[in-house]
Amino acid sequence: MSSPEPKISLPVVAAEDYRHAVAGEPWELCPIAITGPIQHRSSPRDDSFEATRRLAEISLQTPLDYPAIGDAILAGDHVALAVDPNVPRVAEVIAGVLDLLKSCEAGRVSIVLWAEASDTCYQSLTQRFQNVAPEDIESGSAPGGDALISVMRHCPRDRREMRYVAADADAEAIYLARDLVDADFTIPIVAARARDAADRADKAAVFPIFADASTMQRYQTTVSIADSERMAEEVSWLLGVQLLMMVSSDAAGSVARILTGTPEAIRAELDTLHADEQDGSGRNETCPQAEMVVAALDGDANVQTWSNVARAAVAASGHTEGDAAIVVWSQLRERPSPMWQQELSDRRNDADSDGIGCDDSHEETRDGIIEHDSSSASANDFADWSTDRAWARKLGQLIESNRVFLHSELEDSDVESLGLGIINSVDELHRLGQTCQAAGMLRAAQFQASSIARSEAATEEG
Repeated sequence: MSSPEPKISLPVVAAEDYRHAVAGEPWELCPIAITGPIQHRSSPRDDSFEATRRLAEISLQTPLDYPAIGDAILAGDHVALAVDPNVPRVAEVIAGVLDLLKSCEAGRVSIVLWAEASDTCYQSLTQRFQNVAPEDIESGSAPGGDALISVMRHCPRDRREMRYVAADADAEAIYLARDLVDADFTIPIVAARARDAADRADKAAVFPIFADASTMQRYQTTVSIADSERMAEEVSWLLGVQLLMMVSSDAAGSVARILTGTPEAIRAELDTLHADEQDGSGRNETCPQAEMVVAALDGDANVQTWSNVARAAVAASGHTEGDAAIVVWSQLRERPSPMWQQELSDRRNDADSDGIGCDDSHEETRDGIIEHDSSSASANDFADWSTDRAWARKLGQLIESNRVFLHSELEDSDVESLGLGIINSVDELHRLGQTCQAAGMLRAAQFQASSIARSEAATEEG
């Protein structure tokens, strides 16, 4: 087995002199791990990859409010894993699930990632699991014959990759990722987030994340949150989601606990989580605030994404006051896609323009911008809408109203062009902190915001 990769975390947290970086007394918030009656057997025995893999397998063997998994998955069944790429140690969690599916003699296994999965995440999971039989996962050698495991990143614009599942209250058609609909058994694997628990959001995280781009656009921009959550529950029911696996993070972005059970059982557990949040470090009247908040993207390379930069900044903004400084400390290496450049640069250059970043004359890709005439769009394409565009807009709004800085491994010019300030070192962070009366720290901040961003238009009615 390969040795664990070094964790990517904020170095100043462990530095003894961090407390002297600000004039006031700093505070620190960490992700709240899943609590509940199975706490004594929901944490890994140590920090090794093997412990995470084994815990995922055990968790699926003994789910909450559900019989043994072998009674639900029959030999030859097609199983789909709907995977949040931000799950801590996602590869080892998936490997543990595949170990159990092997014992059930499952047939084809589809690993379907959220569209926001980075190229790094998608390529590493593909290299490890694609076309590999469960018994060969450890060695990484591909067997002969037909592929048993496939890895794909959700393509919300491609109609060929979709299946119709329902019409919503406005008679608009809803499509979902084909492999999720075609599978005999679907298991969502998602990261635990306190904000989702507080909002009582759909825990399966299937809708609208795995929907077509047109549906995603409607449910991120115009449909109310209440209607969106009702539709999410209906789609999960139509899809037949009976179990889901939820993985919580510790302060270093590694696995704290894994909980598997029915959506109802998970909701009950997270209601307890929400109660703990309100008592300790939540968003009630005792929520700590500061003039400077440092939000760290603790975890491995998979979580070093622009979507998580935005999540961290949004989480930090809930703890700021006055003329605040928000510092997102990351090890981000991936340059912003054309969509992020459009949303942030256009907002910076022309903040009063209508339809900021919504130039339908372009089709965004990960490699560049292709000229696109909407009148001649392929019949296989849905609306030109990126699933993380709403996060880009949220980040743009914060840049307009706060001093937002980014520590990353990108060229300074790539960051400055988006309107972000730059923090290149711990010393620079200290100097910034000395201008503030107090500072706060959010560890693994990407888990302290919601999984899905919505525009200000998609609010509760009434």
